[in-house]
Amino acid sequence: MKEKKITFDHSKQELIKPIFPGFNISIFTTTFSPHTYEFINWHWHQAFQYCYVTEGIIDIKLPRQTYSIKKGDGFFINYQQIHLIKQNKSVSTASYICLDIPPSFIAHDNHGRIYSRYINPILKSPIPAALKLSGNESNSKNILNKIINIQQLIKETPELFEVDVEIDILEIFKETYLLLKSNSQDSDEVPQSYYENDRLKQILSFIQNHFQEKITLEEIAKSVSISKSECSRFFKKVTGESLFNYLILYRINKSIDLIRDTNLSIAEIATSVGFSDQSYYTKCFKEQKKITPKKFKELSIRQPTGILSYDF
Repeated sequence: MKEKKITFDHSKQELIKPIFPGFNISIFTTTFSPHTYEFINWHWHQAFQYCYVTEGIIDIKLPRQTYSIKKGDGFFINYQQIHLIKQNKSVSTASYICLDIPPSFIAHDNHGRIYSRYINPILKSPIPAALKLSGNESNSKNILNKIINIQQLIKETPELFEVDVEIDILEIFKETYLLLKSNSQDSDEVPQSYYENDRLKQILSFIQNHFQEKITLEEIAKSVSISKSECSRFFKKVTGESLFNYLILYRINKSIDLIRDTNLSIAEIATSVGFSDQSYYTKCFKEQKKITPKKFKELSIRQPTGILSYDF
């Protein structure tokens, strides 16, 4: 599977790209297909995120939970909640609109009444972690319609469109707050899920910072102050895959950028992403991508746009 690139800051949070200077929200469309990419790896951001599926089905994975969202429905991901987004295996392509809203856009004064009464409680205890937004339910439908309207306003930029966008965002937050309040009263697993979210972020940050080195399970476990066995069990429980497999795949996906964008040899690429030697790197690459790194490089040269016709 091909991974979509996202930009991180020093703490491995996704960087929000404002649509205009001084207008710090982000809205964009993502399309998954065999010819672009099929997943966005584990990440988090300092924003409330809304997804509205416009084609196919997408899977949104959180620690120990996976939600399948079909066309016409949407999803809310809470502030700093770690998640992975991918195309559902039952469809050949999927698209969604993504809207990222930093809390500071909703209430500019973090000492003001709106921030302290409505936003700060969510930031201090961001629960529930996520909400499924059904196109058949009135509150959720209002949110989804506002997302579409915001996208249209930004595309057409009529007079005072910024004011209309801000009004829509306040309406979205109002509906979201009421949904969060209602759902949090029914949740019994809040402390555990919040704790797991924080621990998983620490593990992934360690891997992202040290994948080029020869890191061990002991070092990863030490970074979160748990035993090696507990670290392995925890990672498998919350992500559904082994820690070792995640590290291998992460290194391979990092190597793809070097194959496409540099003149480094396959041996140099292997060592630069943390593999001990070229033969082991080639073996792992072929197991994951069904093609050798050398063949992948040849295809990249023939198709310099960076979009390959191989279905990984």
